[in-house]
Amino acid sequence: MHRHRLIFAAAVIAASAAVSRGAVAQRADAAALVRQAQAAIGGEAIAQARAVATTGVMHEYMIGNAERPEGPWRVSYSRFTELRPAGGTRLRRTEVSLGAAGNSPERITLLTDSVVTLRQGTNEMPALPMFHDDLSAYVAMHPDRALQLAAASAALRLERPVVRHGVVHDVVSFPWEGRRMSIELSRDSHLPVAVELHGEFAHDFRRAPFGDVRLRADYDNWTAEAGEVWWPHQYRVTLDGELLRDMTIATVALEAAELPAGLFVVSDSLRALYRDNARNSPPNFAFGSRGEPEELREGIIRMRDFWTMTAVRQDDGIILFEAHLTGRYLGQVLDYLAAKYPALPVKAIVMSSDPWAHVGGVREAVARGIPIYVHARSIPFLTRVVKSSHASHPDRLQRAPRAPRFIPVNRRTVIGTGTNRIELHPVGGAYAERMVMAYFPGHKLLYGSDLVFADRQQKGYFRTPAIELRRAVAREGLPVDSLFSVQARPAIAWTEFVPAPR
Repeated sequence: MHRHRLIFAAAVIAASAAVSRGAVAQRADAAALVRQAQAAIGGEAIAQARAVATTGVMHEYMIGNAERPEGPWRVSYSRFTELRPAGGTRLRRTEVSLGAAGNSPERITLLTDSVVTLRQGTNEMPALPMFHDDLSAYVAMHPDRALQLAAASAALRLERPVVRHGVVHDVVSFPWEGRRMSIELSRDSHLPVAVELHGEFAHDFRRAPFGDVRLRADYDNWTAEAGEVWWPHQYRVTLDGELLRDMTIATVALEAAELPAGLFVVSDSLRALYRDNARNSPPNFAFGSRGEPEELREGIIRMRDFWTMTAVRQDDGIILFEAHLTGRYLGQVLDYLAAKYPALPVKAIVMSSDPWAHVGGVREAVARGIPIYVHARSIPFLTRVVKSSHASHPDRLQRAPRAPRFIPVNRRTVIGTGTNRIELHPVGGAYAERMVMAYFPGHKLLYGSDLVFADRQQKGYFRTPAIELRRAVAREGLPVDSLFSVQARPAIAWTEFVPAPR
């Protein structure tokens, strides 16, 4: 018996050694491919440069910002100049937005170590951490920087090759900032023609609900620059296959001189303000951060935090409006309601709209088995959110999957009885085709979904959503006295809700 144990132990040791030798050999193969790619894009010329300066134009899709969550998206255009120092995560971008009604003033975005700031004229302010997530990934995914990171990684490995456009590409990958980065290297040119980053963007309230997303940059129009340097002049960036940015590079220059020290300096006061912003980032934001809940009517509680959630007490339970921000935040709201109404369960959630920014708590609601009233047209999109993988940072639904309980709203739908009875009505229209308004007959009170925006430039409210909400109220014949919404503004008289002039 003792002899058999020794033989088994020796076999295990031998197998482990073989695996270890295989991993070392695989890393050596991957490292050789990376060195070959570094030589192909410019070798020492890039390695010795102090910075890379580019100019170009960008066509950016505002993913999640449209009449419907599947798009097509609204678009912005800009002309930019970028300075990216060698090594590290730093970027200085100067850009002008190109609008249909005219161009915006010049804006400078500065990314340095753990801070992002925005400057326009004499005004300088800290950005949100979601900008840091986005820009640091943007910098790291540039071909030269991605190859530097790969060369420095002790966990570099060789993946299965892929075929793109009839050409075989070797693929190397390595961990980066809690995600995994992979680079596709053409066997013909040895150039790094694509970089992918797979993982979570927790600070971005549009990307976070989808968990492990795939950000991909395809690099095309490779051009011979001065000094045997090759550089792509077309960047095509996608998020889970959806086009996010299309960038055309006009000029590329390698800066040999030391950069002025002041270009990337951020004051202590701005750093302090950035830390304050970080506390309001989705994964950090806590229930009650912007004040105590308030009672709008008896049994109707508004929680005006990042956005507003509303709890409605009925005889047999609580109806909660919206599932914003994150699963953690929704859990804190549910804890508050359990303490306030210990004998009443949350019997349902009403989601009055479905933009990416407002669905962060959906998976938590599904995991807790809470039914969700939502416009019938929104169910396929929300099902996609529910099915998304959160394997890198498992949430409650990832750990214990369950089917959602969506209740479609495609006509007048009544919830409950008594003074706080709720009537749900689809709003409809070009802007509000997937939105649901809620009417409280006992109070002549209307919840206007995400359609109530005061126009700071004109007297009144944003014209398009205001017209569509007023049309829906007239269509349903609702006698409304007061109006409130998902936005954190006080309730107003219905007579005050006037569309701004064109």
